[in-house]
Amino acid sequence: MNEELRNRIAAMTPEQLQARAAEIDATQLSTLSAADASTLAEEREAIASRIAELRLAAFRGEQRRQQVLNNPAPGHQPPANPQSEQRSYTTESPEYRSAILKLLKGNEPLSAEEQRAAYTAVTTDTTNGAAYVLPRQMVNDIWDLIDEQHSVLGDITMYRTGTILEIPKRTAITQGDAATVAENAANDDEINVFAKVTLNGKDFSKTLHISYAMARMSIDAFESFLVNEIAERLGAALARDIFTQILADYDSTNNIVTSTAVKAAAFKDITAALALLPGNGRGPVIVYGKRATIWAYLVGLVDTTGRPIFQPNAQAGQEGDLIGFQVKVDDAVPANTLLIGYPGDVVGNTIQDIMVESARDIEKHVITYSGYARFECKLMNPKSFVRYNIKQS
Repeated sequence: MNEELRNRIAAMTPEQLQARAAEIDATQLSTLSAADASTLAEEREAIASRIAELRLAAFRGEQRRQQVLNNPAPGHQPPANPQSEQRSYTTESPEYRSAILKLLKGNEPLSAEEQRAAYTAVTTDTTNGAAYVLPRQMVNDIWDLIDEQHSVLGDITMYRTGTILEIPKRTAITQGDAATVAENAANDDEINVFAKVTLNGKDFSKTLHISYAMARMSIDAFESFLVNEIAERLGAALARDIFTQILADYDSTNNIVTSTAVKAAAFKDITAALALLPGNGRGPVIVYGKRATIWAYLVGLVDTTGRPIFQPNAQAGQEGDLIGFQVKVDDAVPANTLLIGYPGDVVGNTIQDIMVESARDIEKHVITYSGYARFECKLMNPKSFVRYNIKQS
């Protein structure tokens, strides 16, 4: 950056900087020469840096002022001023919500309270200073929508630890299991064999692009847009990963049943699959499948006395009941397959909760948003799921 541009930007007020940034954003760079477009892009970057610098300086100045007020010199009593009391802001604060959404939109100025809320919360995120931690309610809305669209995420045992999780998994009891003993006799000391399951996390992301014009939508509409887009695609990826992990971890040698008839399920096949499940799984047994699989093969299925064993159910998140067990739809399950088991025996760990990063393309006038989360799961007991395949030939 040349000295003249640096001095000119340094002399501008925050309002002038915002106005100049908006003017540059509205410029059609395609009508300019390569040199002029490069110069304008350099100026826009310098303005953004200067705005961030001023906001950070204002925030630090406010911190120093509060330190002086809260720690006065001996014998000095600061004047009482209720308006000088500083609020503490978190990701649940309304000011934080509006601040982050305005920063993501990039076209609306922040009030003093919003600036304070944003910098108080965001600057504590040392993991990635360029990313925005979403407001807590917005994150909850995204997870609620994901659970609604992919109920398996609400069925598994989920931890949101924010760190790598190591879980001990008992694989055998070589001595001292519960047993009948004689009166006044002690049981053998228990000796267990443990394996360690580590959930390091896998990266999940969703990128979307909107034009500058589209970004002019209201704050509420913008929030709804982000929630729906991120939930829809991240949810599908997370659900797909859960079922992929189940299929990788279950006992594929013994816990698999193939239909007796071609392109037809049978009552005895279903009971054979259920018989393979242990009796001590965590939570209820649930049947998962694609909607096409459920309605093509389970509807009309009868037991040995001719009674229907599948009953449709209008309850949210549930397609029906199969011999008393919940049946749920998820497109992440392979076609012509039912996965039957204890989803509670799947342990998931969220290492990084959902956050959003943004970038602007001032040449194409497009804003790119990238939703990101880090998650991993494992099936703790390979016997906790059975795969029922309906053969096609």
